[in-house]
Amino acid sequence: MARASGARLVVDATFASPVLCRPLEWGADAVVHSATKYLSGHGDVVAGVAAGSAALMDAARDLCGRFGASLDPFAAWLTLRGMATLDLRVRRQAENALRLARFLAEHPAVSRVDYPGLPGDPDHEVARRLLPGGAGGMLAFELAGGEAAVDTFVRGLRLIRFAPSLGDIKTTVSHPLKTSHRTVDPGTLARLGITPGLVRVSVGIEDPDDLIADLAGALEGLTA
Repeated sequence: MARASGARLVVDATFASPVLCRPLEWGADAVVHSATKYLSGHGDVVAGVAAGSAALMDAARDLCGRFGASLDPFAAWLTLRGMATLDLRVRRQAENALRLARFLAEHPAVSRVDYPGLPGDPDHEVARRLLPGGAGGMLAFELAGGEAAVDTFVRGLRLIRFAPSLGDIKTTVSHPLKTSHRTVDPGTLARLGITPGLVRVSVGIEDPDDLIADLAGALEGLTA
């Protein structure tokens, strides 16, 4: 469709990383990543990456040079250091995320789990086709108790930290209504399924049993 209309297709593949999906192989003209997330993987870099044809990347490099969007040497080194373990980290995070999603889907305090790795997810078949190596390390779940339940849940966590970023080796949670989507209007929030009780989880590489135990402890006393 993009080619038919003369447009270029640029895909942000941050959430999948090149380990799970390579949009250029699916016909995209360019792919971008927030290297702050999975590529560096350790929560200590602010960086971005673009990849595509030589002609497109020459133009992008020229634009970056004109406007000063150049990564400092230490941040570049940290990103390259992280990418050495990218495959190991992302595959472990995807495995852990599936374990956590299955646990949450069975918990009485959870009314909904959004994770395309679960067979009941509406995007499961698309994920099987586009992400055969795993559905990634991001998931979300909804607490029927709304914002008050989220507050109780977050305060009950001991191992998992509250943080608005993602892609770290450590598991973190965030409350989209109060962080990433705090400026979005109510109608759009409803259309996107972002409710007061929605919790987003960026799954890390810890022992999954430890993560499940932490979730179980924080959910204790909450009911759907």
